[in-house]
Amino acid sequence: MFAAPHDSIASSASLPAARERVQLTIEVDDLAVCYRSFGSEPVTALADFSLRVPAGEILGVLGPNGSGKSSLLGVLAGSLVGSQGRVRVLGRNPTDPTLLREVGFQAEGPLPFRTCTPQAFLVRVAALCGIPRRRSRARVEALLAQVDLGAVASKRTVANLSTGMARRLALAAALLVDPRVLLLDEPTSGLDPEGSLLVMDLLRARAEAGGTVVIASHHLQEIEQTCTRVVMLAGGRKAAEGTLDQLLGTEEDELVVAGLDDDRMARVCTTIADLGGRVVRTQRRREHLFALFRRLRRGAT
Repeated sequence: MFAAPHDSIASSASLPAARERVQLTIEVDDLAVCYRSFGSEPVTALADFSLRVPAGEILGVLGPNGSGKSSLLGVLAGSLVGSQGRVRVLGRNPTDPTLLREVGFQAEGPLPFRTCTPQAFLVRVAALCGIPRRRSRARVEALLAQVDLGAVASKRTVANLSTGMARRLALAAALLVDPRVLLLDEPTSGLDPEGSLLVMDLLRARAEAGGTVVIASHHLQEIEQTCTRVVMLAGGRKAAEGTLDQLLGTEEDELVVAGLDDDRMARVCTTIADLGGRVVRTQRRREHLFALFRRLRRGAT
């Protein structure tokens, strides 16, 4: 499923510079989410969870299956109500209908309107979001191009899209009304490296324009390369929170050297030792596959 909330096009450049922004876009205090079914014990998805997210941040929410990631996004999107606690998105209760034009939500499940083409699908979503039909056509076309679905916009049905295409279409639906807050559940699931790069670049651009993005994902490398801060969940509780430097940093300093032969490198190591330091290891630096893919893609264009 998906839910779209906002008004403007998905391009980060379309975020109005003069739009009033709330310094803290998301505020969560002591949130608990419990699921109850007849004849069984309640299941706690989240407990004692608090969070602050400012504008312009890309927050990654990590954790194993069942840790509460999707429940958190559901509460923030207003599709799920917590059992206790206080939650505010852009200063309002997440169930406030005015947020339908402020908050975009890409959930993980299958898309509806499966007999529609991608173009017709987005037109229907735009109507549900209250976007006038005379305005929705141009926005839909721009979004389809932005998520690289222009070639299949009127040639396939939603049911016949690949998994990656369907995920990109769901993202386009969440972006239809140009959300100030974008909530994404596994946004790169099923995407090839090209699609993942497209999505990650789009999210960085939105954050740079002042938007707020919250991503729940299992793709650790993408989270590490994209998010400015991370929250880790375990058993429905916050296990860790901070910037990547705070969570992954050590007391060691990394020295990157290029252009030295083995003899000169040995002299550098000796100098470090003379100064009281210790060279833990020396090895050829290796880039990530994602970085290699990005560099090769740029070289081909």
